Amino acid sequence: MLPLLFSTDIFSLFHYWKQWHRQSVTRLILGSLLGITVASLILKDISDVHLKKVIGGIACLFAILEFLRPYWQPLLGNSGQSVQTALQFKTWHGLLAGIFAGAFSTLAHMGGLVVVMYLLPQRLGNNAFVATTTATYFLLNFIKIPFYFQLQLFSFEILIEALALLPFIGLGVLIGISLNNRVPELLFSRIVLFFLFATGVHLLFS
Repeated sequence: MLPLLFSTDIFSLFHYWKQWHRQSVTRLILGSLLGITVASLILKDISDVHLKKVIGGIACLFAILEFLRPYWQPLLGNSGQSVQTALQFKTWHGLLAGIFAGAFSTLAHMGGLVVVMYLLPQRLGNNAFVATTTATYFLLNFIKIPFYFQLQLFSFEILIEALALLPFIGLGVLIGISLNNRVPELLFSRIVLFFLFATGVHLLFS
């Protein structure tokens, strides 16, 4: 998966160059360095089944809580804020999210779920959200490459298969860019939440 994911990041970066939220990218990547390092040491010992169920459960819980935010947010004394109000995270929140993103990304290529859970409540807007996730994924996957080489997880056949799929990856990126420019921000957030929840359910029951 890593060559395919990295190729997608490269294609997307050309369109979203410098549109990312720099503070979020910095926090996530700094935290992910620790997460990737720790995860690479236990990569061959961790249970894929248990890990996927934990990640899936977290993703489902977050999607439900974020979708229901208009109902539980007033209970916390924030009745004057709308559901569209951006949450302001502290530095340690971003670093912690980065640690989990780096670890989950190394162990199961599921770090993207953590990144989405960190970025979505900040209401960055469609382009900034996609640009920030793209920049973060690119750096995460780039950092993982030497660890994967050290663990001898790459092969000539894998690289050839990745090259054969490059045209389809490019087409998928172009379709995503086109859709992103046409979808309103609220609907965009709902779509992201839907896919986050669906992915979580798939991980829980697969």
